Amino acid sequence: MKKYSCPHCQTTTSVIRKTKRGKSIRYFCKACTKYFSISPHFFNTIALLNDHLDGLSFRKLAAKYNISKSHAWDICNEQLQRLPDNNQFTHKYCSRFSSTLVVDGKYFKVKGKKYGYCLLWGVDYFRHDIPISIVAPSENYHNWARYFSYYRIISDHPELLVCDDNVNIKMAARARFPAVTIQTCTNHFKENIRRTLKTRSDDTYKPFMRSIEAILAHKRTDADMFKQLQNLWDTHQHDPVCLSVLANIQKYHHELTGYRGVTAAPITTNIIESLNSHLQARLKPLRSFENVRHAKLWLNGYVLRRRYTKWTDCKGKFRNLNGKRGVDMTKKHGIVLPTYF
Repeated sequence: MKKYSCPHCQTTTSVIRKTKRGKSIRYFCKACTKYFSISPHFFNTIALLNDHLDGLSFRKLAAKYNISKSHAWDICNEQLQRLPDNNQFTHKYCSRFSSTLVVDGKYFKVKGKKYGYCLLWGVDYFRHDIPISIVAPSENYHNWARYFSYYRIISDHPELLVCDDNVNIKMAARARFPAVTIQTCTNHFKENIRRTLKTRSDDTYKPFMRSIEAILAHKRTDADMFKQLQNLWDTHQHDPVCLSVLANIQKYHHELTGYRGVTAAPITTNIIESLNSHLQARLKPLRSFENVRHAKLWLNGYVLRRRYTKWTDCKGKFRNLNGKRGVDMTKKHGIVLPTYF
């Protein structure tokens, strides 16, 4: 019979079996005269944590593993606390980042918080890894500045930053990386124009909006873009609304063509938007987090697990990433990564 050591005095020879309670066996230590319980049945805590990160609530976890909700919570909380902080993990194990970073924020619900909290994160575009992530109350300048400060700590200085039309992101990035080039997501930029023109409820400017979409749908030279815009200007020169939109496009010209100089650079934030959708699918069954502390633990575990998950649906220029993990693409040479999942 297997010998168990006493958790109080660490002795083994003085431990004797007393009774059995459910799946646990109660032992008595004659050396320190104390009792303790041992459950000899194997319980896969990693599988339970993975199910929780996949969106299973504690109620469903309790039903699946035949345990109580509080026990499921205790196991998940313990396993999440054992995981390293994602940013510290990056600093310790990763250094091979590409020059292009795509960032965005994803809001989620926290009990008692009217406006919820936000996950600020970004994807290394060419390596498909998530180096830095933080949880913050909002997407203000201070929080984005803190986010980009972590990149200075890990000695990563992206040359191209792709983001939506959020002035806080752009100001914070330029403050931390003066030489960075900003590429405004054309999808978000076009959506802002649609809201201005109210094309979803009014057909007046739909033909004009289709012309704008055609111009911003592809990468163009300056000469070609200016020619297309000039044609629209001549056609709608008597409509102040259209002229205002065209003038705004000219104002943001450099941010709409920031991709130049970076081979195969993106013009949209589609890659991070797809991760936002994936995260939303996991958050929906959970409904909301009980508190900010558990939200940080869960999201840290989710990001780490995403980095440790192999990509399977990459297409086009990213076909070579299929079957590879994002963290494998950025880890330091000669480093053996620890196993967490």
